[in-house]
Amino acid sequence: MDEIIYLEPDEEITSVIDKIKNSKTNSLGLVVPREATILQSVVNLRLLSREAGSLGKDIAIVTTDRIGQNLASQVGLVVYNSIEEQKPKFVPPKPVPEPSEVIEIDAKEISKLDNRPPADVSVHHFQEKRKEKSFLPSKPFEVKTAKGIVSNMAKEKPAGFSGLNLNQKAKDIKIFKKLLWPIIAILLILILIATYLLLPKADIIVYVPSDNYPKTLPLVVSKDVKKADLVSSTVPGTIIEASADKEEKFSSTGKKTIGDKAHGTITIENHLDSNGHAFGAGTKLSSSSKTFLTKEAVTVPGAGVSGGNIVPGSIKVEIEAENPGAEYNVKAGRFTILGLSANQQEGVYGNATDAMTGGMSKEVQVVSSTDYNDAKNKLMTELAATVDADFAKKTKDQKLLDKAILKPEPVVTSSANIDGEAADFTMKVTYKEQVMVFDITSVKDLLTEVLQTGAPADKMIGIPNDESLGLAVDKTDYDKGVLNLTANVAAKISPKIDTEKLRSAITGKSRSEAINYLQSQTGIQKAEVNLWPVIWFKKLPVLESKVKVRIEYVSSL
Repeated sequence: MDEIIYLEPDEEITSVIDKIKNSKTNSLGLVVPREATILQSVVNLRLLSREAGSLGKDIAIVTTDRIGQNLASQVGLVVYNSIEEQKPKFVPPKPVPEPSEVIEIDAKEISKLDNRPPADVSVHHFQEKRKEKSFLPSKPFEVKTAKGIVSNMAKEKPAGFSGLNLNQKAKDIKIFKKLLWPIIAILLILILIATYLLLPKADIIVYVPSDNYPKTLPLVVSKDVKKADLVSSTVPGTIIEASADKEEKFSSTGKKTIGDKAHGTITIENHLDSNGHAFGAGTKLSSSSKTFLTKEAVTVPGAGVSGGNIVPGSIKVEIEAENPGAEYNVKAGRFTILGLSANQQEGVYGNATDAMTGGMSKEVQVVSSTDYNDAKNKLMTELAATVDADFAKKTKDQKLLDKAILKPEPVVTSSANIDGEAADFTMKVTYKEQVMVFDITSVKDLLTEVLQTGAPADKMIGIPNDESLGLAVDKTDYDKGVLNLTANVAAKISPKIDTEKLRSAITGKSRSEAINYLQSQTGIQKAEVNLWPVIWFKKLPVLESKVKVRIEYVSSL
């Protein structure tokens, strides 16, 4: 090293490269402190090596940082422990020529050295090991000579080449066969052992005389308990929800006549008597067989006499047609007050000096109640199926009681309501259900234990199946995380039977031996032993886990 450059712990790679560029010598030593920034990244060291190479400078790393030494050696840099060392800790190997590299030599010089004709030139790379009795070098190469290019890439294999390969292959196959058969034998033995232990199954049914033992018990399912509690008759449960929404467009089929009502002003005259006549708002009048209604309450004054002539009492009032339509635009004339008697109608009546105006009508398409309800029912049917499928997926092995499902009213939104004018309408229904689910086995075990506490010591309580639990929903209070049930249990009481003891005693026995043993036990009336597969196995499995013992209750009468 002709020059030593000391680097700072936090010095950046760009600064180090600048120092190398500015150096006047071609052999440099970089003294790097422990845990310096430049030593923490192999990318920095590769960049440093590349830049030094492009500048034609030889650099060495001087550091006591073990990790830094390792990374520097990986990228091919010379490494020293200290500047006093004469011998580096690591020196990168010299470049190894590629196998396909073309090496130019003077064939005449080679022939002088080994007394061979120039055409017989052969080249051996120093990094390759010579192989005895090999016909071709392991890697291809080319050598330029005065007479042309000498290459080991011959188009035809030397004589004997294929034979040697075939002999080697034959030896390899022979060795493989020697190893194959013991392996196959071991595998077959393992398969037979596994088949003997794992394949056979036995289903044992013991028939036990019993009496009915019906009981009605309260039961609570709570989401806040982790295990069944005998004292409070509570089992753990989980509240699950399933919701879905669906939107669809529907056609309207309803018809409705809409329009404006004819209106105008009339004068009600009293030619009948001197008494006043009161008429409330909505009083009906008729003209040209069309009905009109007064828009306000009025009182018609009585008639008077002036100059020997009767002067009728009169008052003006606004009227409006009963229904919309142009046919209510009647001409000026007399209006009969429908609430009066025939005699009174002759003396008290309305009179219009101008025709009624403004009446018009048209028939439009509207959403009928049938359209609306059919659309809602269709969406609800589809959503109910989706929710049921979601419940089935979420419940898995949990018990779900239909009457425990909370089904609130769906949320319905529609672009047009009943009687709304529309050729079609879009309806969206959002539906959600909620239910408490629980493990039916936990319920059965709890109720069996509750019933067992009240049974005689020499008796056993059994619940034959899930249907025997008779679960009925009393109250759903999911806000508090509770489901209250009543269990109408159709239980059985019988002599005590220890199924675990029976299973242990009959494993590995023949069918007849197992039946004889079971039927010799107190409390067992009859026994059945079913083996699978029937053709292969004549004895019960040796593993207790493969033997299932279940009790069937028969009447003791």
